[in-house]
Amino acid sequence: MGDLETIKKTVSTKPEVSGGANFETHVLSQTRYGFKFKPSLGYALFTLLFVGVAYAFLYAGIASYLKTQNFEFLFSLVTLVGAVFFIAGHYLLISYFSPIVFNTHSNRFYRGFNKQNPKKSTALSNIVALQIIGETISGENGNYKSFELNLVLKNASRINVVDHGKLKTIIIDAEVLSQYFNIPIWHAQS
Repeated sequence: MGDLETIKKTVSTKPEVSGGANFETHVLSQTRYGFKFKPSLGYALFTLLFVGVAYAFLYAGIASYLKTQNFEFLFSLVTLVGAVFFIAGHYLLISYFSPIVFNTHSNRFYRGFNKQNPKKSTALSNIVALQIIGETISGENGNYKSFELNLVLKNASRINVVDHGKLKTIIIDAEVLSQYFNIPIWHAQS
């Protein structure tokens, strides 16, 4: 594709990832070989809540069965709820420990455990800009804003870096990365 203006006109301004948290999920930190995003304390507590509820319900269901020695409705309901929280909690745990790294030593950005996944990794030299984009999420208790930080690549495709509810933090993180890698920040209108 080539020049920045052509890429800027071509790149999507719709959210790369739908949804998002209404709190800060990750914080940027500098490492020996670049930068990485680490899970925030709020994200850790949120994850622990899901896992804790899962184990509490599973424990209650198993204890109920051991006490009565039969599969009552209560046992089934409690165990089912526990299983749902168990799956969700462990998905959050995997997401919690999933690396988000800008590694200057290997010249790669990657998100996740597969460093070569083309949808979640790229050579640092392939990044032409950082994109900040917001969206309004509708929920049961009202609406909230979530903001994405995306990488814009030479072919006008994007890779999501983080997605959370603290715009100020997203902007600060983008400014740090922009200065370090000498790439522009594009604020998308959505």
